[in-house]
Amino acid sequence: MKRVLKELGHVDGQGVIQTKGRTACEINTANELVVVELMFAGLFNDLTVEQCVALLSCLIFDEKSKDDEDPAQGLKAYLSGPYYKLIELARTVAKVQISCNIEVNEDEFVGKFNPGLMEAVYAWCKGAKFVEVQKLTGTFEGSTIRSLRRLEELVRQLASASKSIGNLELQAKFEKGSELLKRDIVFCSSLYL
Repeated sequence: MKRVLKELGHVDGQGVIQTKGRTACEINTANELVVVELMFAGLFNDLTVEQCVALLSCLIFDEKSKDDEDPAQGLKAYLSGPYYKLIELARTVAKVQISCNIEVNEDEFVGKFNPGLMEAVYAWCKGAKFVEVQKLTGTFEGSTIRSLRRLEELVRQLASASKSIGNLELQAKFEKGSELLKRDIVFCSSLYL
């Protein structure tokens, strides 16, 4: 694993943690190697807050898709473009792991990034009601709520990671994303009030 970290620029030749490594230390809700690659590739810089949060939903949504077709089929262009860039970066991470003799099936690794919640999250961040969002998911309500809560945790971690590397613009973007997610029934302390 040390070779993977060195290849991806998380540590230098002497094993000293670099900026990418410090950033990865802030992430524990999703695959930190892929998240850091997304950040340092500048992918989030060109996206709106809603697109960023929707893209991050691919990292935490673990429901199985029903068919073997392209999982991004039917996504709108403003969501499919970032999704395909995520897949490209995930393939890069998988190839580095394989080249460092870590047993990883590239297709399985890339297949873990599920875009099934992207449109629903985008709509939620735009202010849609939970009932409307639920119609876009194809999952149970509890799964949607759990996924949105995990996503908010990941977005908070990214805000913290952005702060730790001094990227205040990205920090503000992720803090805004957290605000957009944290509302309504999804973040009620109890459903039995």
